[in-house]
Amino acid sequence: MKISVIGSGVIGLTTAIALQEAGHEVHIFTKDLPEATVSAVAAAIWMPFHVEPLELVNRWSRVSYDVFEKMSEDTSSGVSMVNLLTLANSPDVPDWVDAMPAGRFWKAAASDLPAGYQHGFFARVPMIETPIYLPFLQKKFLENGGELTVCEVKSLAKMAMTPDWLINCTGLAAGKLTGDKAVFPIRGQILKVDPMPGLPYLADDDGPNALAYIFPRKDCTVLGGTAQLPLGGLSNDDESPNEEDSVGILRRCQNLLPALATAVVRSVAVGLRPGRTTIRLEREPATNIVHNYGHGGGGYTVSWGCAFEVVEQLRV
Repeated sequence: MKISVIGSGVIGLTTAIALQEAGHEVHIFTKDLPEATVSAVAAAIWMPFHVEPLELVNRWSRVSYDVFEKMSEDTSSGVSMVNLLTLANSPDVPDWVDAMPAGRFWKAAASDLPAGYQHGFFARVPMIETPIYLPFLQKKFLENGGELTVCEVKSLAKMAMTPDWLINCTGLAAGKLTGDKAVFPIRGQILKVDPMPGLPYLADDDGPNALAYIFPRKDCTVLGGTAQLPLGGLSNDDESPNEEDSVGILRRCQNLLPALATAVVRSVAVGLRPGRTTIRLEREPATNIVHNYGHGGGGYTVSWGCAFEVVEQLRV
């Protein structure tokens, strides 16, 4: 079948490739190329973050985990498997552990924890380096015979008139495009500092230094972060860097890892995660439109699971 995908972030690209691999002819229409989407700003480690519903997210995350683990064997993909130390306020095992294969999650020893922490867990997870991975996906899509057109789609109904199916992967823009009031921005800011060999992968989601994470990459070390929601009816869509946020990120990360006191900040990046009360992955009744948006901070984590779900939706 001939299928149009709107959006070229990680969700759009992954969905397009999954559809190609199922034998379909796919054309992507996108306002921005992959390197200009919010997917390019993401820290991009496998971790279900600010995304619901739990049962489906865990299922989709597990599917993605398996794909990423296989991809990590290809050094050109930008995917690698790393040991992430997640710090915690209690010894309770997080809900997302159900999405992991057996033996990839274990309790940290006291000697592994930063000062001031009593609980933590190690997880063997995929780390995705976005400057490598997004071009890797785009290249794969084009080599599979896909077409990509840069344009802004303003009407799903008009767009849906030509292909057999239209897949809406527009992220935050889906709110306006579909009139979905459940969509909202989750503002994220990160710092990129010069690479520092030997740093661990660390994250504190709900402890005394939340939100903080340290993700070493080849091109830089990513320090984060923020997950700011709209409050009191005020918008939260400012994509310009905030100095107060930068100072806070650096302080929290240095609290976790004092060696970062010598880190040199190279750049600051801001992105608006496509939040929603739950992921919307469904066919719109009586149409040829399938929606796949609202992935919050878990876009990479659920990307392949959601993409294969879209393929299944077309078979119903």
